Amino acid sequence: MSDPLRPLDDTPVPVGPPVLGITMAAQAEVVHGWLVRDLEVPDGLDGPDGILQGGFAAGVTIDAARAADRFGAPLTALDARLLAPTPLGRTLQVAVRPTDTTATYEVETRDGDRVLVAATVELAGYDPSAQAYDLVELASAPIPQGRAESPFPHCFVCGVDPHHEHGLRLLPAFVDEGRISIPWVCDEELGGETGIVDPLVISAVLDCPTVWSAWHEVEANDWQGALLAHYHLRMFGDAPVMDPVRTVARFDGLDGRKIRARGALVDEDGIVYAISSALHIGVAELPAAPS
Repeated sequence: MSDPLRPLDDTPVPVGPPVLGITMAAQAEVVHGWLVRDLEVPDGLDGPDGILQGGFAAGVTIDAARAADRFGAPLTALDARLLAPTPLGRTLQVAVRPTDTTATYEVETRDGDRVLVAATVELAGYDPSAQAYDLVELASAPIPQGRAESPFPHCFVCGVDPHHEHGLRLLPAFVDEGRISIPWVCDEELGGETGIVDPLVISAVLDCPTVWSAWHEVEANDWQGALLAHYHLRMFGDAPVMDPVRTVARFDGLDGRKIRARGALVDEDGIVYAISSALHIGVAELPAAPS
C-alpha cells in the first residue's frame, strides 16, 4: 500500500516564480518534529557576489510555510533573522513546523547543521491598510537619477550588471540623504499565476532600498557595505504585475554598526502593498562567498 503522506510526483516544487530557479523537494522528511526538504538555490541570485540576496534569503521561508499550511490564505507577515550568508549554487535544507499561534509557522533554512535563516511566517490574510505616511510621500517624489556605482554590481535587485537574466537593475535613486524612491514595473514572469507580484520578489525588492537609504552612514564610517541581519515584511494587498509602482525606503537611525531603515511598495495612487523594516550591520569588508 502506498504511503498517503508521500506525494505521487517527485518533481521539485518552485519556490517563488519558476524563472528564478529556486526549488524545494516535493517530499518532506520528518525530523524531530520538523518537516525538512532539500532546497536548491541556483547561481545568479546574488546580493554580494556568491551570496543569496538578503530579501530572497528571508523570503524563501514563505513557500516552505505554505507547503505545510492547508488553508491557502495570503501572507500576513514574515519576520526573519539572518544568521549566516546563504550560499548560491548549493543544495541546502528548509525545515518548517507549526507554532502555538494559529496560522503561524517556524521556518529555518540550513546548510547541514548550520542554521542560515530563522523565521516566523504568518499566513492569515492581509493586514488592514498601512499607516506609513512618510513612506507614501516618497512614492510621489520626482524620480531621481539612479546610481550605478555600487559594491554590489551583480545584485539581482540593485546591481547594474546582474548575473541572472531576469535581474531587475533597480539602481538606488536618492530623493535626498536618507531617502530612496525607485520606479519599478514588475514583469509577468515574476508574478504569481493570478497576475500579482510574488511575495518572494517583494521581499527582495524591499531589502536593497533600506540599506541604500543609509549609504551616507556607510561612507562616513568607511564601511564597504552593510548586511541584512533582521528583516520584517508585512503585506497589505495584491500588487498587480505590469503596474507602475515605487520601491521606497527611509533611513531611521544608526546605533554603532546597527542600521535601521524602513521600506514600502507603493503605487501611483498612494496604495501601500507591503512594508518592510530592516536591521543591517555595517561591515568593513563584504564577506566572501561561502566555501
